[in-house]
Amino acid sequence: MFVSSAQTNRRISGRITDTTDVGLPGIKVILVAGKDTLSLLTDDNGNFRYSNISITQFSLQVIDAGLENFKSNYTFSEKEKHMRLDAIRLKISAQMLKEVVVRAKPVPIRFMQDTVEYDVRAFRVQDGDNVADLLKQFPGMEVNEGYDVKVGDQPMTKLRVNGKDFFTNNVKDFIARLPAGIVSKIQVIDDFGDLANFTGIKAGEPVKMLNIVTKPGRNKGAFGNISGSGGTNDMIGGNAQVNLWNDSRQSSANINVNTANNGAGRSQQLNIGLNHRDKLGPNSTGGFGYNTGQNNAAFNREQVTESLNPQGNFITKNKSDGYNKGSNNTIRLNLNHSNDKFFLQLGINGGYNKSNNQSTSLIRQYGIIRQDLNNDNSLVSTSPSVNGNLSLSKKSKNLKDVLSATASFSLNSSSNGQHIKTNTLYYNKDTEALLKDSLLNRDVNSKLNDQQLGFGLNYSVGLKKPKDTLARQSLNFGYNGSIGSSKNDVTTVVFDNVSNKTSVIDSLSTSFNTVSFNQSLAMNYNYNSRKARYNLGFNVNANMINNHDLKLKQTNVNNAINYSPSFNLSRTLALGKILSVNYQGSTRSPTINQLQPVKNAQSLQNIVVGNPDLKVAFSHSLGVNFNYAHKSGRSLQVGANASVTQNEIVDDVILLPDTLNSLKQITRYENINGNYQVSSNYQVHVPIKQNKYSLSYMGRLGFSNRAILFNHNKTSGKGFNLYQQVAGNLTFKKVTVNTQFSYSITNNNSSGSRLGSFGYQPIGIGQISAPTFLGQQVLPHLCRVI
Repeated sequence: MFVSSAQTNRRISGRITDTTDVGLPGIKVILVAGKDTLSLLTDDNGNFRYSNISITQFSLQVIDAGLENFKSNYTFSEKEKHMRLDAIRLKISAQMLKEVVVRAKPVPIRFMQDTVEYDVRAFRVQDGDNVADLLKQFPGMEVNEGYDVKVGDQPMTKLRVNGKDFFTNNVKDFIARLPAGIVSKIQVIDDFGDLANFTGIKAGEPVKMLNIVTKPGRNKGAFGNISGSGGTNDMIGGNAQVNLWNDSRQSSANINVNTANNGAGRSQQLNIGLNHRDKLGPNSTGGFGYNTGQNNAAFNREQVTESLNPQGNFITKNKSDGYNKGSNNTIRLNLNHSNDKFFLQLGINGGYNKSNNQSTSLIRQYGIIRQDLNNDNSLVSTSPSVNGNLSLSKKSKNLKDVLSATASFSLNSSSNGQHIKTNTLYYNKDTEALLKDSLLNRDVNSKLNDQQLGFGLNYSVGLKKPKDTLARQSLNFGYNGSIGSSKNDVTTVVFDNVSNKTSVIDSLSTSFNTVSFNQSLAMNYNYNSRKARYNLGFNVNANMINNHDLKLKQTNVNNAINYSPSFNLSRTLALGKILSVNYQGSTRSPTINQLQPVKNAQSLQNIVVGNPDLKVAFSHSLGVNFNYAHKSGRSLQVGANASVTQNEIVDDVILLPDTLNSLKQITRYENINGNYQVSSNYQVHVPIKQNKYSLSYMGRLGFSNRAILFNHNKTSGKGFNLYQQVAGNLTFKKVTVNTQFSYSITNNNSSGSRLGSFGYQPIGIGQISAPTFLGQQVLPHLCRVI
């Protein structure tokens, strides 16, 4: 035995993880020095610790079936009392193992800090099942027909296999193609980003990432599909895709062609994509991707809407036809390098889009407004862009301190040439006799050049070790800034209806330069241990926008400073019980168009005027989650979220009569308070006979309030939604039966009235966008399509 025999009392601590840095429990760790040997098993988070060590030289061996074995030699320095080892990451064994008899029952679901892990052995996998079929059995997961995956209220946005990027990293692209038979475990990870995984400083809002852990030797293969379709209306199409996968080496190619007659004309689509990723060294990977696409579609639309308003009825009949043509090209390059002390991530993206749109429309309006609008519109647009990002991080020799730097840039430009011909006919509301018509024939040419540069510097100071020798605490300081510059020119040329001569209209033309400078300072305390993770911080955000009108020789400056605390908490209350609490404050600055005080009269029926006095909107969001899992597979998942926004930037829509007693709309921007949203989700899962049968109950409940302005008057649209589902799973030898019973209620109400799923919205004149609320239009009147 290793017993402290003199004045030495050395300790050894470390952690065993998989390639995604998720701790592995129950892994055998053997300490060997000469003829003496000690062994132990890692705890639930993969941690191990040896105390009362008197020797100075030793070796560690890590052994586990299905994983590559690990062995390394170590030596204590002369004054070293506690040796904290770097995380030992175990990879899936590259060799197929002989048959292994598993005597212990697999645990279906494990809740850990930032990770939920499902053991596939505890679920039923049929021949021909894909990963999507497997996910549908997991408690807490939802997979729809389009292969979108949700966990609670959050969508799954990233995909990795064995902790490594997988082709496009798009979840829905591959869960229907990968066979379930290759999967050993599925992990749902709260991902704070690769840089946070390296530094251990996890703050802010994570995204949901799906990590598929394969069985030994099943991390390679070739898969793809070829399909064709045909039908009436000259419909014909085809799709082909091939994927070559050998662990880190991944290559894919796809082509998609479709053509059909949609009744208004022929529509065609062509998309081609290429992707490749491979290892560039022991700790480096790189890749590239290219996509190109073309589309051509004709359209013909008719719509009739009726609005009920205290001022009277308003009916709009809209008929339009035309075609859209477009092409797009994008290229992506990336490089990643990471070891125990250094991290590098580099990405560059470029794109070029071009579109050509032609349309004609006849809009007939009567009721409280009686007028017609005949519009001819053609638009040619090009928009090249390039952007990139760089992240660097370096740990000190003692691994306590970490210095990180980030940088990003984006260059975007667009050029639009638009010809608009608008004929407006005014009528007497009583006799419907034509009073007057006006013809405005104009060219609108606009150019936008936008450049953005971002940079950041963060330093983490490792503090004295707490009593828990496996814990780490640090004090972190961060600065982030971004500088933006944009130039926007709009020139309107009007044609004389008699002579067809042209003249530039200053009132319909704008030219301005905008410079923005955003800064943030953050200080936070970070603590990580076997049972808890805390991140407590304070943030200061300063935003400055300088907008200079080149025509009016005027400059408007908008400055704002906001302060907010932030915290993230994740704690293991007991085995299988995890509680997490997150709070985040965030700002949203007004856009350039919202600040620009010059009238935008490109649509004479909908004039837009910016407000240089707008304040920065500030949002508070709070989330609480509790997860519980029993070794039998019974589980409970409960979550609640709330958010409120101060100084929300909204449209203030005003209806004004013109000289012929018709109405036109003027939209301004104002700040308003009163917007909030509260939601919750819950799920209970009960397996029966080792998941041969299972029963689940889940639901979502939400309340919200949407404050809006109409004719300078504040009103609110209140929302309520409820979703309930009971699901059962029955698995036989060769057949799996899934049953599901669900119902939902969605109700958006105006203040003081009950209109079911209707709410508030400004009256639409011509083509006018309206505010949206919970995915539906929010109306100050009852609106229905006839």
